[in-house]
Amino acid sequence: MRSTITALHAHIEKTVESFKFDSSDWAPTPNKDLGDFSIPCFKLAKKLSKAPPVIAQELAQQINSQIETGSELANSGIREVKAVGPYLNIFQNTESLYKRLHHDLKDSNNNFGSNRIGKDEVIAIDFSSPNVAKEIGLHHLRTTAIGNSLSKIFAHQGAQVERINYLGDWGTSFGKLILGLQMFGDEKDLKTKGVSYMLELYVKFNSAEKEDPELSAKAKEAFKQLENGNEEYRRIWKLFREISIDQFKILYGRLGIEFDYYDGESLYENNITPAIEEITNSIGTHISEGALVCELEGHKIPVLLRKDDGASLYITRDLAAAQDRFDRFNFTHSLYVVAIQQKLHFKQLFDLCKALKKPFANKMEHISFGMLAFGSKTMKSREGNSIFLKDALDEGQNRAKKLIEAKNPDLDNIEKIADQIGIGALIFSDLSQNKNHTINFEWDSALSFEGDTAPFIQYTHARCTSLAERSKAHLETLTETSEGSKVFEIPQVHKLLLAWDSFDVFAERAYISRDPSQIASSVLEVAKSFNQLYHSTRFLEVQNKKDLEVLIDLTLGTKEIINMALGLLGIQAPERM
Repeated sequence: MRSTITALHAHIEKTVESFKFDSSDWAPTPNKDLGDFSIPCFKLAKKLSKAPPVIAQELAQQINSQIETGSELANSGIREVKAVGPYLNIFQNTESLYKRLHHDLKDSNNNFGSNRIGKDEVIAIDFSSPNVAKEIGLHHLRTTAIGNSLSKIFAHQGAQVERINYLGDWGTSFGKLILGLQMFGDEKDLKTKGVSYMLELYVKFNSAEKEDPELSAKAKEAFKQLENGNEEYRRIWKLFREISIDQFKILYGRLGIEFDYYDGESLYENNITPAIEEITNSIGTHISEGALVCELEGHKIPVLLRKDDGASLYITRDLAAAQDRFDRFNFTHSLYVVAIQQKLHFKQLFDLCKALKKPFANKMEHISFGMLAFGSKTMKSREGNSIFLKDALDEGQNRAKKLIEAKNPDLDNIEKIADQIGIGALIFSDLSQNKNHTINFEWDSALSFEGDTAPFIQYTHARCTSLAERSKAHLETLTETSEGSKVFEIPQVHKLLLAWDSFDVFAERAYISRDPSQIASSVLEVAKSFNQLYHSTRFLEVQNKKDLEVLIDLTLGTKEIINMALGLLGIQAPERM
């Protein structure tokens, strides 16, 4: 659709001196009977000193005249333009639309819908960021799903993407873990049981700490020795980190997620003092209630740089990390996919970078999101009763397996496909909604094969596979006839093509607004439109060979678009269900 919008914008701009449309100057029509899309004329009113409806009428007459004479606009597939109030409503020729999209899809190299708007950008994106020595909790789903999808959306538009998993691998909790291993544990069990064993040690230490408060001071001292380079403590810490990352990678592999870098807070342990010195010299710092703080213009709350016990804080490490990432990647954008509760932290970090006159200060973005409500369970790792993401994925797989067994008990690879469906249900339920809202997740609705769900879209993809195979077999029985084609008279064909055509503008919006729900909305419309065509047209009873060839192309094209779009969301599309 972008090419048609651009052609219309360019044509109008030629007739209005020194006027330029924005790429966003278009709108969907509220009813497809009113047109495929519209161009609002409000911006032209000031330039031409005319009412928008008058401008729309004049432009409609002029453009329709151009179309009748066979201008470039006619070649773009525009059939007619109508003025409806202050809007120019555009109607496209179905066959021309099909030919253009069929060509675009064929030449897309699995990148259909990309306008390459990110080709000159380098985007560093920080997401997921679990804590070493802890299972990845369900509360990490949103940052992981949103960050992974955005990474794919950026790459789809041609950007260079640097995916960073910034691990929580430093802090006094590691003093507790080191002592916990020495007091209650065994390294052989640690290497065998992994992160779950680390959690056992953590819970045991916290229980012991309640009985013996002196253990708190001992844990702080152990971490201080770790900071100071105690070789044994360093060895144990590295073991915790390596085992954790190896285990994280298994779960990420199940989700189809890859990172370019597993960085961590520990990477910047030697950068804290220089960062504080830079802040002191450039902005000024002072002691407040024993802690080191600095004041930022526009902030009522001082920025806490170092606690009264000398421990460093997130903001100094994040400042060092921001500088390091700019030095490594020379990014045009640095994104942090972190819950909305950290809004103040990132506001302080970004304003601190501005006060320090960092060259990347205006290139940093906080991609915030709301919380995930998942039943009545709580997520408090200190007491060992967290909901683990792995357990949620297992539950989704088991539920999906039961649904498949009821519908198609002889399906091959049922475990794998059930996992794809369960993961898809969980992720789509998240990404299809406004990311800043709290998500109330329910398995029954998320796993429904009807409605706005991943299983519905996945089933449509599988239906396309089966239908294409059966239709191709039917095609072999048909012969060429002189009968004229009627396939482009089918309203559902036009509607499906419009869903294809609008994918590129949704993909554009997803990139610009950092919003995966745009992709979810688009692929959902493609799936719904295809199912409407499927239910209105008996493919296996079509006798016109050319018509059936077009219907098969539409089926295979829909399958390809669904597969690609779900891929941008981090969801797999099974061939069979």
